[in-house]
Amino acid sequence: MSSTQNDINLVTLLTNKAIPLKASQTIEVSDVAVHSSWQDDTITYTSVWANGQTLPLVLRSYRSPLTYWQTQDPYKQDRVWAVLRRLRLDGFPSPRPLAKGIFGRTRYLIWHLSPGEGWYNPALGFREQAQALIPPLAELLARLHALNHEGLNNEPLYQATVAGTLVRMLLWAREMGNEELRHVIARLKPAVARIRSWPHKLIHGDPHPGNVQVHEGTITALLNWENAAIGDPRWDVMTAAHWLHRRDPALADQFVNWYETFTGRTITDRLFWYALISARLWALKAWLHYAVDNRIVPSECASWTEDLPEVRKMALADLSAAGL
Repeated sequence: MSSTQNDINLVTLLTNKAIPLKASQTIEVSDVAVHSSWQDDTITYTSVWANGQTLPLVLRSYRSPLTYWQTQDPYKQDRVWAVLRRLRLDGFPSPRPLAKGIFGRTRYLIWHLSPGEGWYNPALGFREQAQALIPPLAELLARLHALNHEGLNNEPLYQATVAGTLVRMLLWAREMGNEELRHVIARLKPAVARIRSWPHKLIHGDPHPGNVQVHEGTITALLNWENAAIGDPRWDVMTAAHWLHRRDPALADQFVNWYETFTGRTITDRLFWYALISARLWALKAWLHYAVDNRIVPSECASWTEDLPEVRKMALADLSAAGL
């Protein structure tokens, strides 16, 4: 996307504010590109340092308080900062954080742009590209879930239990006065009560292929850690599988099978997880639609709710498929 002089001036100002140098060593910027979304603004650019060194950077600002776990989460910046710093120490492929700051009421982070690009090339077939990505992504999640996360215990990471998430969904439904969602949550409750929790680990929260960056067939970074949490690893596995399942159920099964191969653990209740993740997505989109109507969140957030009827339909279908 193109940028304006205002974008260039803003990025220059925020970079120099977050990475302070002497007045005679101001960091300049070039190649500014703005990538806006309903929730966050991401700007890629090249920083030009006083010694002539150039460094590709990303500036990400957080406008929306919504995550998959909470509708009002003010800690996105601090959480991503802490997680990225820890992951770099562990040698995990993720962006290298450089600085954080605040501009007005908007918090932002700056990190080093990893080499690579998105995994999907529209000129090539989806299935072939997805099949090539599935084994390394499954292995990467297995590696993430094997990390020791104790150093993050005092950071603002949500404790992502299955039962706790269901309670949150019920609170959202009550806030909206949405009786249909309350009925859906009641349908999920018996199955949730039977779920045996896996040991909690650091999870990404939204590790679908769109958050993967690759270079010459190798994953160079797992991006967008705003939904990171300490929780049941199946949230990660089945969220990625859910993304694939909506496009090709066979690919979703392949992905889960690969994860099981790398970890030696078995996910037997796949249909339940698809239903739970679909219902959570429906609940969040319904809440956001309600919040826009009641001016709780900015109106630009409404773009994420445009497919609400389709998401509702998918959730009901997944519940039926799971026998719920």
